[in-house]
Amino acid sequence: MRAARPKALRVRLAGLYLLTVLSLAGLLYNVYGQRQRTLLTAGQTSPVTYTSPIDIRVTDQIATERERQAARLQIEPVFTTDLEIQRLIVSTVISANLPAEVTAVVLDAYQNPRGVRAEDIPALIARAVLEAPADRLGEARLVLERNLLPTSSPNLQLTEAARDAAAQAVPPAMRELQVGQVIVLEDEPLTEEHLRTLEAVGLYSARSDAFKQTIWIVIGSLLLASLFGLAILYASRHLETVSWLQLAFLVLLSLATLAVQRLAFLATENFLFLALVPVLVAVLVSETAALLWSGWLALMAMLLAPALPAATLLTVLVGGVSSVLLVRAVPTRLSLLVAATVGGLIAGLCQVLIGIVTGASAPLPALTGAALVLAGGLVAGIGALGMVPVAESAFGFLTTFRLLELSNPASPLLQRLLLEAPGSYQHSLIISNLVEQAVQNIGGNALLARVGALYHDVGKIRRPQFFIENQFSGENPHNSLSPHLSYLIITSHVRDGCELLREYRLPRELEPFVAEHHGTTVLSYFYKRALEETPSLEELNFRYPSSKPQTTETAVLMLADAVESSSRTLVDPGTSTIRALIDRIIEQRLQDDQLSESPLNLRDLETIANTFERTLTAILHRRVRYPNVQEIRSLRRGGDPRRDVPVSVS
Repeated sequence: MRAARPKALRVRLAGLYLLTVLSLAGLLYNVYGQRQRTLLTAGQTSPVTYTSPIDIRVTDQIATERERQAARLQIEPVFTTDLEIQRLIVSTVISANLPAEVTAVVLDAYQNPRGVRAEDIPALIARAVLEAPADRLGEARLVLERNLLPTSSPNLQLTEAARDAAAQAVPPAMRELQVGQVIVLEDEPLTEEHLRTLEAVGLYSARSDAFKQTIWIVIGSLLLASLFGLAILYASRHLETVSWLQLAFLVLLSLATLAVQRLAFLATENFLFLALVPVLVAVLVSETAALLWSGWLALMAMLLAPALPAATLLTVLVGGVSSVLLVRAVPTRLSLLVAATVGGLIAGLCQVLIGIVTGASAPLPALTGAALVLAGGLVAGIGALGMVPVAESAFGFLTTFRLLELSNPASPLLQRLLLEAPGSYQHSLIISNLVEQAVQNIGGNALLARVGALYHDVGKIRRPQFFIENQFSGENPHNSLSPHLSYLIITSHVRDGCELLREYRLPRELEPFVAEHHGTTVLSYFYKRALEETPSLEELNFRYPSSKPQTTETAVLMLADAVESSSRTLVDPGTSTIRALIDRIIEQRLQDDQLSESPLNLRDLETIANTFERTLTAILHRRVRYPNVQEIRSLRRGGDPRRDVPVSVS
C-alpha cells in the first residue's frame, strides 16, 4: 500500500472501513432482523387473563373509526375548473353567430366561477334555446349540443385530502376502564384492539419488545461487521503493491457481490457465485490474497444463509479455493471462465457429498442443488471475465494477461520501435532476455521485468538517428554537435519514453523502467569531449537527470543495459572477457552509488553476474569460420582458388 500521504491515506482507510462495517451490518440485520418476534401478536391466544390495574380512559378505536368514516362521507366531492376549456368554449360560442340572447345565457353560465358540470349542460342548453327566435330553435340547439363541454370536474386528490382532514378533525372516542375490569380472557384470540388497550394500561409494550430485540440485533451486527471489517485494515497493511483506489475497488466489489448473493439466497441457497471475487483477486493481486479472500467470503456467506450454514461455508470455500488454484494454470483471459466454472463443478460435487454423508437431502434435490452451484460458478467466471478489463483500464491493475499482451511484438508501441528504431528494438530484445533470466533467479517479477525491458528505450523513437545502434549509414550526427547539445538529445529519450507510455495509455508500472534504467550515471563519452574543451567542467552537468533504481527489476535493467551495450565493443568475446566486463560494470555502479536505493544485495549481484555471463556467452560465442566455395573447389582440384570462378550459393 503506497503511503505517500500517510494522513490522507489513514482518513481514506477509516472511511472505507466504516463503509464496510455499515454495509456488512446492514446485510446481517437484513438476515437476522427479519427473524425478530414480539411476545404478543394479533391472532394468537392470550397466555393469561389481563385485567386493568387502574381506572383509565382508553381510546375506543372502533367507535373512533366509525365517527371518522361518517365525517368523510359528509364531505361533498371537490370540483376544479379547467380555465383552458372555459376559454375555448366561450370563444367558440361567440364565433358561432347565435342569437345574442342565446349567447348571453351560455356566457353567463360559463363565466360563473363555479364552472359548468356535466350534469348542468342539458338544462343549460334547454334554457338557452328558449331565448332563440322560433325560426332558429333547431340551429341553436344543434350548435350548443355540438360545442358545449363541462369545465368543472371532480378532483379526486383534493376530495380525498378534504375527507382526510375531516376525519382527522374528529377527536378519538374514549371508553372507561375500571380497576379489575377484564381486558381479555385467557386463551381468547388477541386483536389489535386488545394489544392497544394492554399497551395503554402498561401491561404490555409491543414497541418496547421489538425495540429491545432490534437494539441487540443492531449491536450484534455492528460487532460482527467490525470483526470482519478488520480484514480491510489487514489488507491495507500487507498488500504493498495495491493502491488505495484499487483496494477500494476490491472491497466495494466484494460488498456488492455479497449484497446480490443475499438477494439470490431469498430464492435459493444453492446459486453461489461468490467465487467471482477470489478469481479476480488472484488475477489482479496474488493467489495468497485470493485464498484469504475466499475464507472471508465463505464466513460471510455462512452468516447470510443461516438455514444451511455449514454446507454453505464448505461449498463457498471449496469453490473459491479451487477457482483460485486453477486460474493461473492457463495464462489466458479464458482461464477466468474455465477456473470459475470448474470451481463451481467441484463445489457442486462437494455439496452432493455433504448431502450423502449427512443424509440431509434426497438424490434428486442434491443434484439440482449441485447444478445450481455449477451455474453460479459459470456466472462468476463470466462476471470475472467482464470485470478484468474494467479493473485494468479504470483502476490501473496490471495483470499477467496484460503483460503478455504488451510483450507481443504486434503491440502498437513495439511496432513503432521496430520500424522506426530497429537497432534499439534489437537491443531491447536482448536486454529483455538478460533481465528476465536474472530477475527470475533472484526471485523478482520476471514477466514484469521482461516487459519493462522491452519498453525501456521507446523514447528513442523520437530521434532514432542520434543513437549509435540505429546509425546504419555509419554517419554519426553527434560529430557535428557540441557535447552539451548531444547530452540534451541523449538524455531526452528518458523523458520522451515516459511521455510515449502515457500517450499510449500503458500501465504506470512500466514508467520506472524508462525513468530509472540509467539512474544518475554520467554520459562519459560526451563528458570526456566536453572536458577537452573545458577542463574545469563538473561531471554533474553530464549526469542523467533521472532517479536511481528503486526496485529489483529496474536495478537489474540498469546493469543489463550497461553490460549489453559494452559487450558490443568486445573484440574477443570469450568467457573470461565477458565476466571481467560484467564485474567491472557492476563495480562501477556500486562505486557510483547507483544501487543504493534498490533492494539488491551482494548475493543478488553475484547471481545476476552469473546469469549475465551465461546468457551473453551464448549470444556472443565464437563461430567457426566456414570455407567458401572457391576454397573447397581448390582443394578438390588441387588448383589455385584464385583461378576459380565464383559460384553463387542460395
